[in-house]
Amino acid sequence: MTAAKSNTPRSRRQPVRPAGRGAGALSGSRVIPILAGVVVVGLAILIGVLSTREAANVVALDDIAGTVTVEGNRLTQFGGSVEGDPHVGQPGPRVQGADFEGRAVTIGEPGAPTILSFMASWCPACQQELPVLVDWIDRGGLPADVDLVVISTGLDDRRPNWPPDRWLEREGYDGPVLVDDVAGTVASVYGLSATPFWVVLDANGDIAMRFAGMLSEAQFDDLVAIARGQ
Repeated sequence: MTAAKSNTPRSRRQPVRPAGRGAGALSGSRVIPILAGVVVVGLAILIGVLSTREAANVVALDDIAGTVTVEGNRLTQFGGSVEGDPHVGQPGPRVQGADFEGRAVTIGEPGAPTILSFMASWCPACQQELPVLVDWIDRGGLPADVDLVVISTGLDDRRPNWPPDRWLEREGYDGPVLVDDVAGTVASVYGLSATPFWVVLDANGDIAMRFAGMLSEAQFDDLVAIARGQ
């Protein structure tokens, strides 16, 4: 006797899924793009933080430039000849300004003989000259009865080696500084023709010498002698 076939359908056997491939698991092909996305987001955050810090450290031109007032003679541009300078023996301009910290600085008044050193931080010749000047000062080249003031001029935050106060600090110069204004007024009234530029004032505030270009330590000694009237 043949057994009757059941009309009840057999249940299908569910396939066994490999471990780790459940509904909540991620395949390798999906993990890689997600990890890449996380890295990209992380980099974006890092770049944003660094950019914010960099922006915070940017020193604008207006943060550095000074405000100056000028009285007296305005000198013509230096023509290049020390011997033929028509302003030697004449009173120099009297300039009131400030240093990088806002402390008042005045040049051109009667008092101690003074050497003025006009420097621009972006000027390659100035970048070579400043360490020489600092070494000369550190070795006692500048006597106590002669003053030296660096005039920070040619201010331009688009040029290299900005800002000038950090440059002077890096090179070890810690003496008096007068910060020119954006227009370069101090440089103009003293007749600057190139940087570095040197002006020697005697004890009366009169022009004893002007010179454009680099000097050696021996020539710094000559400036001292000229300032003293020797």
